[in-house]
Amino acid sequence: MDMKRVKENDGTKQWKSIMSTDRISELPDAVALHILSFLPTIFVVRMSMVSKRWRHMWTLIHVLDFYDRRDLEYLRKPNNNRDRNKFFKLVTNCLKNPFQGTTITKFKLHVDFYGGHNRIDRWLRFPLQKGVKELDISVSPTTSIYSTLSHDLLCLTTLTALKLGGLHLKIDSPPIIVSLPSLLVLEFVNVVTYDQTLNNLLLGCPCLEKLKLNCFGLQQPQVVSSSLKSLEFFQLGAVQTVKVAAKNLHSFVYYGYSGSCNINLTGCALIRNLKFTKAWLLTDHWFEQLVPQLSHLESLTLHDCYGVYVKITNQQLKEIYIKDSGWRFDLLEAIINTPNLVSFCYNGGSSLHKISINAPGLASFRYASKSISLISMNATNLLNVDIVLRGGLEKKTFDNKWYNSLIVFLSELNGYHNSKRVKSDLSSSFA
Repeated sequence: MDMKRVKENDGTKQWKSIMSTDRISELPDAVALHILSFLPTIFVVRMSMVSKRWRHMWTLIHVLDFYDRRDLEYLRKPNNNRDRNKFFKLVTNCLKNPFQGTTITKFKLHVDFYGGHNRIDRWLRFPLQKGVKELDISVSPTTSIYSTLSHDLLCLTTLTALKLGGLHLKIDSPPIIVSLPSLLVLEFVNVVTYDQTLNNLLLGCPCLEKLKLNCFGLQQPQVVSSSLKSLEFFQLGAVQTVKVAAKNLHSFVYYGYSGSCNINLTGCALIRNLKFTKAWLLTDHWFEQLVPQLSHLESLTLHDCYGVYVKITNQQLKEIYIKDSGWRFDLLEAIINTPNLVSFCYNGGSSLHKISINAPGLASFRYASKSISLISMNATNLLNVDIVLRGGLEKKTFDNKWYNSLIVFLSELNGYHNSKRVKSDLSSSFA
């Protein structure tokens, strides 16, 4: 509602409200439809009751977005199925509309699964009939029951993005032909699939650029793609080895949670960004051997990686970020030999005891920790030094040995006369 300042008889100015005009109804149809495409479909349908002009507007939108947890309130009403059934009816009725003359570019369906395989299958006929470009399907499984994806969707040649969650995908018994020639983005979250299924699927995606795998059932997956540029892999279950052969891959991100896993990236010489989270990389030699082979590597991130010793050698690496948030991070020593390194950052607790850096081109050094590491550094061009010593340690920690370590730590940086900042947050430890 708009506000207007008016002058009263006594000369004082007061704020009074006036009814705002209906500016949305004045918009051209194309603009209104563009705005409506960002709204959940249930809200767009409700707007059809506002006026005659809006009555059929929802049948012209290019995006259909159904999500029961967002659209309904039944989660706050235990044992009440009425709202849930209303949602099912809404989706069914909406998809009965032929949407004649309307191109549906995106179809999103996120729904809890209650045993209705046939209902899900009926709903998924719609994107097949309309030839959608983006398909986002997520069905929350009940216990271990996963809904099976219709194989017909794997031959939808118009698809450019396919995101699946909570589904079961098996296309190798009997073999199913996959034909997704336009697919650029493929994401699996909480999906049950298998090594051979993944191989067959990738064979049918010749233009794939972005792949995200968060799957159960994989053991020794192989990702082979000449077009792939970005890969995110979540280790779930008993994955033993991940082999990637993607000559144009620029970014690889790995999340590990369930033990050691050998990662083979020898077929990915163009990688620029490498990130490992909760990985057991430091207990095996493959990581130490991998990094020098990546001649285009520019950024390396190690987040809560398990091990004792890490050696990083690379001629082109420009940025290293090591973070320890307390998850089994036993890294005691880091040796870094990177002549073109520009930025180094360590953000952690108290495990890293020794850091050796040979990086003549290093410009920025940041160290944030509760403890003090022994640092040896060759960085003749260092411009910015940022040291943050955090509190949270017991008082007995701050003995003569600790202060001597602090003196040695700071003396190593004494030769760098450019910008330096040392910040202490130890007050809470002495309280």
